[in-house]
Formats: sequence, C-alpha cells, structure tokens
Amino acid sequence: MSAGGQTGASRTAIARLGGFTAFVWIAGLVVAGIVALVYADEGGFDVGAVGVDEDYASEPWTSPDPIVADDRGGGVYEGSDGAVIRLSGLDVDAAVVLTPEDSTYLGGVRVTGPGGRIVTEGEYGEPPRFSSLADGRVVVLVEQPDVELWVDGFSDETWRARVTTGGLGWTNDVASGFESAVFTHAGEASTARLSARGEGSIAIQIVTPHGSERTFDGEAPLDQSIAWPDAPLVVFSVESWDDVGWKLEFPPTPTPTPTLSPSPSPGATP
Repeated sequence: MSAGGQTGASRTAIARLGGFTAFVWIAGLVVAGIVALVYADEGGFDVGAVGVDEDYASEPWTSPDPIVADDRGGGVYEGSDGAVIRLSGLDVDAAVVLTPEDSTYLGGVRVTGPGGRIVTEGEYGEPPRFSSLADGRVVVLVEQPDVELWVDGFSDETWRARVTTGGLGWTNDVASGFESAVFTHAGEASTARLSARGEGSIAIQIVTPHGSERTFDGEAPLDQSIAWPDAPLVVFSVESWDDVGWKLEFPPTPTPTPTLSPSPSPGATP
C-alpha cells in the first residue's frame, strides 16, 4: 500500500476516534446529570433551595437577605428549604416542637439567635442541628427566648409546620414502656441505666440545647448505661420495634445539704 493510502487510513481512524471520544464525553455528562438529580431528591447533597441564593444554600443563616417563612396563623408556618421562622419570648424550660402538616417533610432545624448570630454552639462551632424524630416531628431546646429556626426540607418542595411548646411529658426517675415514647428529663444526671427485654431492637435519640444525636442502637435483651452531654434539660426519643419492653432509670437528684449556722459562744451578744 502507498504512503498516501496509509495516511488516509490514519486520518480516518483519528476522525473515528475523535467522534467516539466526543460521544463518551456527552454520555458521561448525561449520566452525571441523572445521578445528581437522583441524589438531590434523596437528600444526598443540596443543589440549592428554590428562591435561595446558592451561595447561602447550605448556611442560610449567613445570608444578608434570608427567606422568611410565611406565618399562616395559629402557630402554622410555611416556606421553602432554608426559610427561617423567627420566634420571641420563648420559655427556655419548655421544648419547641415542629410538627409537619399536609404530608410535608421536615429534615431538621438549625437554631441561631436574632440576625443569624450563633449563641449556642453545636458541632464544629456551627448552629446546633436538631434532626427529625421517628414520627416526623422536630424537637428543639433553646437557651434564650428569642431565636431563629432555619428549616431543612426538600429543595424542590414547600414545607408546612405547626409550632408548639411543651406537651411532651416529664420523667425524672424511671421511664418504661413497650412502645416508642418521647419525654423530657430535668436534672443533673448525664447517664442512665437502660434495660430491655423480649425480641427486637431499640434506639434512643437525645436532644439537648446543643442539638440532637442518636446515642444508642441495640438489640434486646440488654442491660447497660447510656450517656449524653451535660444539659439542664434533655428530651429522649425512644424507638422500639417488635416485642421489646424497655426501661430507663435515672439516678436520683442529690438533695442539697442545709447549711447550719454556728452556735453562738457562751456570753456572746446575739
């Protein structure tokens, strides 16, 4: 074959290779776009909330012009992912409860003071994050009466939630049951004894003013201690599955010892 023929064949091969490479690149971009949409819908990562500047999508409290949730009256608020609920005059000894309405989704809540200022720190010095419980509610504990709640929802949907305070019930010594339960504990303890009988599993999520964390997952039967960060007020969310009976025993709060005044010396003037 002549040299010219070899050159023509080479050019043809190069052209075909270039076309194939372009096809691979285009196909790869299409697949990447599909994967991004799937993960965004599943909450794998945030691609930016509707109506929110993407520069502040992951930290909306830093935005100079945040989206404010619509107050629908009666404690009901509505907004997009990252919208803020501004509350004032709260009782710091009562939990704030956000209950989703109309089958909407609440992934969690970040809490700051007015103007997005961090007054109670969570993990890594960020605003504390409160995740949704098994029943879909989000329970928040605050350390100041005026707060801003930054709601995490689906990036392409509007959420609606009713905000209430208290109403969770109190337990200071022993809590037990055969079903899931949410209750508040006040005291100086930072540990409790957990026991469970039967067959099945149990999980405990603990809420303090510094955020919420899933502190225990286990299978019955069991008998062990659990611990949580020091806090004057703690909310426990206990989830149980199958045939499990559980009990949480808190240590008693120490009774203060009265201070006795010294007896006056004989002859001393009272």
